[in-house]
Amino acid sequence: MRLTKQKAIEIARTVEGGECFFNSDGKVFCSLRDLAREIMTMPQPVFNHHCNSKKCDFSSWIAGVLRDEKLAKDVTAANGIRAKIEDLIIKRVEQLEKYA
Repeated sequence: MRLTKQKAIEIARTVEGGECFFNSDGKVFCSLRDLAREIMTMPQPVFNHHCNSKKCDFSSWIAGVLRDEKLAKDVTAANGIRAKIEDLIIKRVEQLEKYA
């Protein structure tokens, strides 16, 4: 499915309250941009708590809240490999910014 301007705006939006992602270290992410910025410095144990070879909470949030099925599928397929997941999220944010 082709990314439209409307879909890009929907994915890139900032959510509020219970729709935000609550990280195990107490940080809160309310947009994909927030996650992209923080994932680079997230301690490995925190990352592993949310994403590993068996589950990925980031992917679930990306699909369920931000409604970015493509990115969620790609993050899940990365199988918990942090470098791949970081790269996917950062590239998606860069792509979305072109529609802003």
